Amino acid sequence: MSVSEKSAVIAASAFAGFVDVISHTPGKGWTVAGWARNLADPSLRYKVGIVCHGNQIADTMADRFREDLIIPGSADGHHAFSILIPDDAVPAATISSFNVLLLPDRLPLPFVEHLAGTIPATMRASIDIVGRDRIAGWLRSDTHPDMRLSVAIMVDDALQHRMLANQFRPDLRDNGLSDGRYGFDIMLSPPLSLDSDHVVSVLCAETNTPLPGSPLYFPASRRFNETFRQHVRQTLQGIATARQREAALEFLADQTHQLRGQQGREDSRKAATEHHRLAQRRKEAEPGVTALRILFVDDRAPDPTRDAGSSAILSHMQAAQALDYEVSFIASVMEPGVAAIRELEKQDFSCWHAPAYPTVESLLRTQTNSFDAIYFHRLSNAGRYLDLARLYMPGARLISSVADLAWLRLERQAIAENRPELRTASGQEKVREHMATWASHSVITHSPVEADLLAAAVPTASIHVVPWHLSLKEPPLPFERRNGVAFIAHYGHAPNIDAAKWLVGDILPLLREKAPDIEILLVGSAMPDLIIQMGEIPGVRVLGHVADLDSFLRSVRLTIAPLRFGAGIKSKVLESWSAGIPCIATPIATEGMNLPQELLSSVTSSAAGLAQLTAGLYHDPEKAASLAKAGREYIRIRHSAERVRSALDRSLGLMRAT
Repeated sequence: MSVSEKSAVIAASAFAGFVDVISHTPGKGWTVAGWARNLADPSLRYKVGIVCHGNQIADTMADRFREDLIIPGSADGHHAFSILIPDDAVPAATISSFNVLLLPDRLPLPFVEHLAGTIPATMRASIDIVGRDRIAGWLRSDTHPDMRLSVAIMVDDALQHRMLANQFRPDLRDNGLSDGRYGFDIMLSPPLSLDSDHVVSVLCAETNTPLPGSPLYFPASRRFNETFRQHVRQTLQGIATARQREAALEFLADQTHQLRGQQGREDSRKAATEHHRLAQRRKEAEPGVTALRILFVDDRAPDPTRDAGSSAILSHMQAAQALDYEVSFIASVMEPGVAAIRELEKQDFSCWHAPAYPTVESLLRTQTNSFDAIYFHRLSNAGRYLDLARLYMPGARLISSVADLAWLRLERQAIAENRPELRTASGQEKVREHMATWASHSVITHSPVEADLLAAAVPTASIHVVPWHLSLKEPPLPFERRNGVAFIAHYGHAPNIDAAKWLVGDILPLLREKAPDIEILLVGSAMPDLIIQMGEIPGVRVLGHVADLDSFLRSVRLTIAPLRFGAGIKSKVLESWSAGIPCIATPIATEGMNLPQELLSSVTSSAAGLAQLTAGLYHDPEKAASLAKAGREYIRIRHSAERVRSALDRSLGLMRAT
């Protein structure tokens, strides 16, 4: 019997309808739903009032669509209503507290049988088919097996369908459930929208009890939100066998691969890049064509307070940006933290990282053939990724940047510490670094000394000396207000550990004989215990990492760089000069700098010489001022932004539109 045939028709009135649902959702409220149709003119729409404890608390129009209310040629099905009454509007309510009236005449709308009569005590049920257009399963009362219960479908807290669960299911009969007529199969018309989230509740209409698995979550197909996460989480938690888990992992891995591919294509702006390359091949200078893209690769995100390598790569990234390249960065070893990513993005650098790009290889693979140049900072990164770069970026210019020659540093350390095993390691490192030099289109070094060594070992290599930019700092405090001699370093680096030990163990005793008032300040990050314990030695103060190095430098009288071995250009020497602070140094600490004669006067190799220079300069304001001026002039000329840009442009060797 159809709903229209079962509807209540009140004598002397011309309407039909029922209250189908009065259900409570904890935390939300009461849902009241049903339908009402004017029999004389089905095109008219009723307004219904909701009464609780005798007071009208809400009203709504009975104009929602329900497919089961259609009468061909007469009624269009737009006669339903559904309204959610918040809990705080109906305190201490029960089903019997409600009535529904047709307005304005306030005629009572009758309840369906399950709301007005006896409710079955127990039930068994299952939802077997779930989709955006179909929900099917079965429902049976164990207390009254001959009774057929009704299923109500609530979509986003509104009643959409209600039907009797009386369809024949042979599987139910074969499993001993009477005649098997407990099935339901409901087609959702229209299907649930793909553009928004939906929550579908499948209820036993007589008891208002959710069927097992209800509510069902249908997340928007174009949105990844908490509803979708919850749906996936529930699905994965339901996996019970190893075979299912393997299938799930295979599926998730494939989807992850697809997502990363999509992200890579979007990030690489593939179509624009190909258009640009075509214009390049034709030697066309097209205004508005996408900028050349350059990728920088280092072990971890640059931090200028940590080491010289960070200062160098960051300066070169800024120079490339000033040359109108689109600059991006990826860390090969240590995933950057949120703060490091934000710092790079603040400077308009793209920072590729997990989950889209968990490795350098994943970036090269998903953004294939989209970079014009790849800059590998440190030859170790060049050695690891040059072959992959050639595979995925066959048209890219591959540049290897030498932070310092590791083989040279290890060889010098082996001599200084009399460690033969380091000679073996140095030889192995030399082979790797020379192979990376040979395989690169261009090699960047900061030191002319190291450029000459590489050129001699690999004559065919294209080698460029490119400094990094340092800006002149605020002038220091007056000489008489400054105190201490600072050794500033990253103490995770073996040459700096050795330098600190030599300074405190050999140089300091000689220095205190000449100037007992001088205090050595050990400053820097990654200090091991043996450095920290030096603070117990008279005349030594261990400060550790200093957050504001510029302000600290303004307050010290001198710096010292007593390195006995190492390689590359020493950033802390340059930073001292940029701040107007004289630096007493060894030849290793100033190697490759091509210093003017005045700055060479503060360089010596022996402990006695370093002690003598330090003691003399510490009490000579005129000489200190002269060296400070010479140091700042050296930085201004040798490490200007313009000089860095020009040298980097030559080393990249790319044709840029002008």
